[in-house]
Amino acid sequence: RAPASSVRGQVNYLAAADRAIDALAPTLGAQRFLVRPFEALAPLQLAMAESPPDVLLVDDAFVPELHGLLEAVARARDAQRDPPVCLVLSEAGDLARVLYAQRAGADAVVSSRDPIVILARIEEMLEQRRSLGYRVLVVEDDPAQAKFCESVLHHRGITTRVCPDAAGVAEAVHAFHPDLVLLDFYLPDANGIEVAQAIRAEPGCAFLPIVFLSGEQDLDRRFDAISMGGDDFLTKPVKPRHLLMTVESRVRRARALSLSAGSARGERRGTLSGRDVFLQELQHLAEAGGEACAALVYLAVDEIEAVRERVGFVTAGTLAQQLASAIAAELPFARPLCAYGEYVFLALAQRDDELALREALEQARSRLAARAWLSAEDPLRLGFSLAALRISGPAERAETLIRRVRQQALTVQAAGGNAVTLDLRDPNAASEDPRVRLVRAILRTAADAANSLLSFQPFAPLAGNLSGQYLARMQLKPPRSSQSILIEPAEYLPLARRLGLATQADKRLIRLALRQLHARGEIGELRLFLPVSAESLLDIAFAPWLATELRAQNVPASAIALEFDIADLIELQPGDAAIETLQRVGARFCLRADDDSERAQRWLQHAAFSVVRFERPTVAVATGSAWSTLANRFAAVRSLGKIVIASGVNDMADIGELLRSGAHYANGALVCDWLTEFDFDFAGAVL
Repeated sequence: RAPASSVRGQVNYLAAADRAIDALAPTLGAQRFLVRPFEALAPLQLAMAESPPDVLLVDDAFVPELHGLLEAVARARDAQRDPPVCLVLSEAGDLARVLYAQRAGADAVVSSRDPIVILARIEEMLEQRRSLGYRVLVVEDDPAQAKFCESVLHHRGITTRVCPDAAGVAEAVHAFHPDLVLLDFYLPDANGIEVAQAIRAEPGCAFLPIVFLSGEQDLDRRFDAISMGGDDFLTKPVKPRHLLMTVESRVRRARALSLSAGSARGERRGTLSGRDVFLQELQHLAEAGGEACAALVYLAVDEIEAVRERVGFVTAGTLAQQLASAIAAELPFARPLCAYGEYVFLALAQRDDELALREALEQARSRLAARAWLSAEDPLRLGFSLAALRISGPAERAETLIRRVRQQALTVQAAGGNAVTLDLRDPNAASEDPRVRLVRAILRTAADAANSLLSFQPFAPLAGNLSGQYLARMQLKPPRSSQSILIEPAEYLPLARRLGLATQADKRLIRLALRQLHARGEIGELRLFLPVSAESLLDIAFAPWLATELRAQNVPASAIALEFDIADLIELQPGDAAIETLQRVGARFCLRADDDSERAQRWLQHAAFSVVRFERPTVAVATGSAWSTLANRFAAVRSLGKIVIASGVNDMADIGELLRSGAHYANGALVCDWLTEFDFDFAGAVL
């Protein structure tokens, strides 16, 4: 009996004592199935009510009672579980007996008593169940709404799984393999647009249907959600008929597209994917990168010529089918799976780290090599050579990677075969700066107090009259570190831009700030200035994401001002359309100005930027303080009707200079140091 931790499934076997196949239980047990034999219907019914099996094997003699048995199982089954795969074992292979068994509820009829043939059929049916059954992932934090969706879908025979937050979506998509995702537009730890885009970035999910659920009545917001990755939008309260029609039509359409066009989800229509689909997925995985260990796997049967000579032309097809089903079963973490040649397969495998992937691949190959194939009466033993090559980035084309991993496997076979060669080292790990790896890892995790620290510095009114405005700063905190080694924005922001994570950093800052505003409750005239990068302006998904985030946290857009660096804008040159799209969300814009060149004038004069913030010059002039160099620029900005903020005030002489030059607000160490809350009391401040 296999250890409980490694059991692949429970098989209940109903057959009279004189009809039982003696070698069936040992054969299935060797492949980690737990077999429970029954000689009569009553004890089987009691056992299935207590513990529903994954597979039900029924001898042909019990077919008349099969329908009632399956109905009883359905009534007792947990709604979260799939019904068992039901196979009837019948030596009579005539069409009438097959139809009779299928009408009684059997998923298939096996007209052989050979344990290896039955095992292969079980694995094939389980793989088809995983691939072809309607499966819906419900991402919903409201338990009542999630239960409602489950109830409606279960009534139609659709398998569901509930995920209550955004953090668990990626794992659920990988483990559950949904045909469709019902996604709440507002989640406690993310918004639907962000989650939809994360799903779209997962390998194999480019065409996964996503249907938003929300009480949102704003048509523009709904259109934004669909344009940012959704396929449809259902308004709460959802009517059962609308839910079923939407789910079924979207799944049918996605399946039709995958069959006709070979979409990126094609591997889920059967055990094997097409080569074009596999190449698309390999290229996508290489470009997407990630913190997990991903590898291209090449698995080949050894001594193919001898195998071909042994089995013959007709049986070769049966062996190929058994191989595909068995490999899919033994490597559930490797999708898609593709036939590369006769008895040769390619797969894309992923695990959290190198050690976990190495162990999983070695164990899978060993189990395949230990199997008997084709027939228990005259079993065929096969050797397998497995090679794996880590996918570390888009530097190499997919075809080049395949050639490299194939050559590794051929080398193993030339040395005798039936072994594993794994090249899972990360080529970037040795040369990459550890600080870069740390920043990447933090920015790719969910934002919370364990890895990010938000602080605020108040703006003191000089010529202005608002006292509730703060500049926000986000510092990154390495796991399990003290605050003494926080990573400052000046260090991590250039790295984030280089890694393509600038927008991710912006979203992290905004989300943390909105959470604190939400926790405060009464906001009043409080406003936070949030420095963000111009890359976010160029991201068409950023504006809808921000609107959704504001709505989810119940924070008015007027409570934040997005601050852009003028040098950033000059370099990236975002168009007015991008600015107008973000303006419609309602947040104010601020410009951080350290350039008065001709190219900077466009942005200084741009109507969208109502506030301009200047940093303290590093060099003073002979006739006054450092701020004297900016007096003319202050005057020019004020003449455009804009608010002037001076940052970096650290000397009492600065205050007098700023009052004379007409700055509206000032901040810096002299006014107040960085705070973790918005609790600065200007009533007691002396300037």
